[in-house]
This record gives sequence, structure tokens and C-alpha cells, in this order.
Amino acid sequence: MELLDRILEYYRVKNPLVVKQLFLKYMNLVLKKNKLFNLTAIEDEEGFVIKHIADSLSLLKFIEEEDSGKNPVAIDIGSGFGVPGLVLKIAKPSITVFLNDSNRKKCNFMMEAKESLGIAGVEVICDRAENLGRKEVFRERFDFAFARAVDKLNVLCEYAIPLLKIGGVFLAQKGYDCEDECENAKEAIDVLGAEVLRIEKFVLPCSDEKRSVIVIKKLRQTPSNFPRNTKQIVKKPL
Repeated sequence: MELLDRILEYYRVKNPLVVKQLFLKYMNLVLKKNKLFNLTAIEDEEGFVIKHIADSLSLLKFIEEEDSGKNPVAIDIGSGFGVPGLVLKIAKPSITVFLNDSNRKKCNFMMEAKESLGIAGVEVICDRAENLGRKEVFRERFDFAFARAVDKLNVLCEYAIPLLKIGGVFLAQKGYDCEDECENAKEAIDVLGAEVLRIEKFVLPCSDEKRSVIVIKKLRQTPSNFPRNTKQIVKKPL
């Protein structure tokens, strides 16, 4: 598939022949399962490559900027069917990825995909993200957290920042015009012990799809009363 070749070249993915075969297998698994229950609204291969694979790979540069040379551990919040977490794991095998979703069917699919692709260093956690941040085994454990545009930034930060180590980075994937959302979340980000490093805007390769990534770094421990329970987060966002 020429489009996928161009995407892998653009992002300078190592071992592109091996990675390409894994991506094609993964895409076929998703599109086949999508006929049985809804995983994605994108049903064509070209759309999948751009909007799921390229979109996920756009995070590689941010990971490599912060990567100290050790094998990083990351959590993908609201992963759905494995984006961006599983895509990043395929492209960067040194990263250990925890894929989190509260939907049992989606978690079962991610476990099936992990086994089918034969990938080690991937764990699937079926739970609400706010529950994870209150569990000692997950709290302040991760070098990176990812989330696509699944919620408002102030809400996402209450899920993600408690899970990060001090010095860890939350990469929030957003649409092109996210400045107001980011500004509205700054107080919440500070309360949770982090700061916005920058917003980076770009267009996905081989497309006109515009994206932003908000890079948020954890500077100090998150107060123990965060994350709050689901009802509080929904009723009164930070």
C-alpha cells in the first residue's frame, strides 16, 4: 500500500517493512470487527491510514524529544480499539503501553489484536480512567499519557496527570483550534501539578487533516484528592 509506505517514510519509522505488515494486519482486524460492532466511523483503508495510523504516529516526535534513553512506560486513556497507543507500540517497540478503556467489548478487541499481532509489552486495562488514578499500582507510574479528543482538556487532565510520574508528559491530541480550550484548562493543570509546555499545530502527511498536540509536563505531585469521582468531575469540572 503506497500511502502507508509514504506515511512510514515521513515519520522515519524504523524497520518499515515489518511495521507495514503489522499495520496492515491491524487495520484488517479493526475493519473486519467493525462490521460486528462499532469501533470506528472510518471504514475505508485510506481514511484509516490517515486518520488513525498517521494521526497516532504524529506523537512519535514528542515521545522521542522527552525519551531519556530508557524504555518509557505510557498509558493511552480512552484507547477505544488501540489508537494511538497500539499504533505507537508497533512503530516504537521499546515503549511499554497500557491501553485503557471502560468499554468491555473494546477492551476484548484490544486483547485480541495484541495476541493476533504477537506483540509483547502491551497491557489492556478495562476501567474508568479516574479510578486508575486512585490506585497505588497506577498512580504516578507513567512517563507518558495519551488521549485523543475524547473530552474537554480540563477533564482529560484530571484523568491523566495523576497517572504521570514527576517529569512525565501528557500528550493531548486535539483539533487545530484549541487555544481557548487550553487557556480554560490552565488553572486545572496548575492545581494538578503540571504546566503547558507548548501547543504544536500541523497537517497530517498526504492529507489536509489539521491537528494540534498540547504538550503538558508534570512538575510536582498531584494532590491526593485528585482525581475526584466521576460524578464530581462531570458535575463540576476543574
